[in-house]
Amino acid sequence: MTKSRSNPAHFDDDSDSRFPRARVLVVGGGTSLCDAFLSMPASGGQQRVVMPPEVDLTDDREIFEAIRMRRPDFVVNCLVEAGVDRAELDPTECRRVNHDLPVSLAIACREFGATLIQLSTDYIFDGQKDIAYFEDDAPHPINLYGQTRLEAERDIANLLDQHVILRVSHLFGSGPDSFIAQLLARARIESELPMIADERGCPTSIFDVARVISAVIDQLHAGAGAFGAYHVGCQGDASWFELGECIIAHARQNESLAVEELVGISGASIQGRAIRPKRLILSTRKLLYTFGIKPRSWRQELAETVERHYAMEGVKHETH
Repeated sequence: MTKSRSNPAHFDDDSDSRFPRARVLVVGGGTSLCDAFLSMPASGGQQRVVMPPEVDLTDDREIFEAIRMRRPDFVVNCLVEAGVDRAELDPTECRRVNHDLPVSLAIACREFGATLIQLSTDYIFDGQKDIAYFEDDAPHPINLYGQTRLEAERDIANLLDQHVILRVSHLFGSGPDSFIAQLLARARIESELPMIADERGCPTSIFDVARVISAVIDQLHAGAGAFGAYHVGCQGDASWFELGECIIAHARQNESLAVEELVGISGASIQGRAIRPKRLILSTRKLLYTFGIKPRSWRQELAETVERHYAMEGVKHETH
């Protein structure tokens, strides 16, 4: 994870303004998604504050007090347990992050009239549908990660009318612990890289998710009452193998790599790996029709994210 930029601990007073800005409290400072959201050009209608790191997010009372003191219009939860395999090994932590924290935020938001924007996952579905999944399709998670996220969705909906659930798929970013960074680290020293070729999803940039969050906040703050669940994803689908091919191709424009071949493998061949759906495509039509937010090509998003990765490294690798 990368550190987020310095942010004020409290909102400015806009009470005398004719058009007060949306007060956005971001939970999960220091995460890559939080940094991506903070890096999005804020409209004149948003001011963003990050939840201070000293707030104990395992303590309902501290969460409640932090929101009471700041009285945000929106709470954006950027803190998610991203490890599908790790969830099976540490179910307590998985449930704490993916379920308990969002529910605590929903309770506090209900008390102080805030809208909660919460991330969820395509893994609430089992991938057995031949065509794209819509928001009202029946969920059927096949791993603990998806199950805890689904339980959070349901509890939030029962507790808080003013909520937006954003289901995302195959997230990638440019941080030092990202899929891109890990793949390139191996590509510099290994001639052959195994990549999972039998699991397909909608690769989605954390920067695109951040763009969607910002746009949704603007419209809700302007008066749209379009609460509920939405699918977020880039246009098109791909396997991890195809994603790897594109990363390597763009990386070669910045540096020489040792890798000579990517080898397609089955996800089930990896020992100790949690079960995942084989093909899981999300329809983003509802997001487009409701908010007018168009999906971007995952290939374009990936190319820009790889360039961000090299910009973050601060070094242009020599190509031979």
